[in-house]
Amino acid sequence: MSKKTSRLKSAVRFLHLWLGLISGLVVFIVAITGCIYAFEEEARSLIHKDLQQVTVSSEEKCSLDSVLKSARLYAPGQKVKNIKTFSDPTRSVIVNLRNNTSIYVDPYTAKVIGTLDTEREFLAVVLKIHRSLYLGEPGKMITGASALIFLTMLITGMILWWPGRKKNLKQKFRFSLKASRKRLTYDLHSVLGFYASWIILFTVLTGLIWSYKWMESGMYAITGSVKEMAKMKSPSKDTTATLSIENIFQQSIALSPNTSEQFILLPEDAKGIVKVNMRYASGGFFTKNDQFFFDRYSGKKLKELRFENSSTGDKMKATNYNIHTGKVLGFPGQLLVFFASLISASLPITGFMFWWGKRKEKKD
Repeated sequence: MSKKTSRLKSAVRFLHLWLGLISGLVVFIVAITGCIYAFEEEARSLIHKDLQQVTVSSEEKCSLDSVLKSARLYAPGQKVKNIKTFSDPTRSVIVNLRNNTSIYVDPYTAKVIGTLDTEREFLAVVLKIHRSLYLGEPGKMITGASALIFLTMLITGMILWWPGRKKNLKQKFRFSLKASRKRLTYDLHSVLGFYASWIILFTVLTGLIWSYKWMESGMYAITGSVKEMAKMKSPSKDTTATLSIENIFQQSIALSPNTSEQFILLPEDAKGIVKVNMRYASGGFFTKNDQFFFDRYSGKKLKELRFENSSTGDKMKATNYNIHTGKVLGFPGQLLVFFASLISASLPITGFMFWWGKRKEKKD
């Protein structure tokens, strides 16, 4: 190894060490909660099975207007934010209120099954810790900055991992449990870090897209896309008409008949519109959605955004969550993200242990 290369690695090692000491605790917390959230949908289905699963008691489901009426009677005075329905006949309808409460309704009887506090529910708390350390906006700034630091550490870690001599390359891919404690600690940090880094890189980058607008803008720029803006107001002058969710739902089903989930966002005010997101079970790599926009009074379709006509940037943004959690590769992908996140959580620990051990040796 040349003196120039040696000096470079020393500088990189110094940077890697102090960035790790600064961000280690946050990285550990975010990584551990990320392990749990990799299987968020499966965990939620298991924990809240009594709320999500219903018995098929009729050939036809009740209208969504009846479901909405039951939810409003159950929680009088509360505003409805959105409604989530499923093509699966054994799934309940979820009516989400603006006070962070989810009401689960039997689609065959329109009876309320139960409610869930989406602020204090276990997986919601895990997500808040993951995104903001449960500290709100200041926490988001901390986790965002830590993600940037961790991205730098991945790059510096790869530089430090790279062997100075070709003959040492083989030992960089494996570790021995029979090695000394010091060597084992180093190998657990270096070797496991190398294998996990290729997966962690995607989870960090996709996480940064949520943290920073400039990352999202960069994604659109790289893909040569323009972000679709769909902010509209109701054009109707007659504001006395009664909104029929069932009518809008049936129009959406006719436009996109083979979807697995349907997400209906209700207007926030008198001039707002109804937005319907129709999600397909599979769209290949990308998360396939069709979006429709309706006037809240006449029920007339105002605009549609088809998946096929969406820009690459919009498709990537819609798929960002599935890339982040590994769902783009199905269950194997989720497992990869789970173990990569677990390794990520171990890196601050093994890195600190190795540094502390060397520090003690110098003192002795």
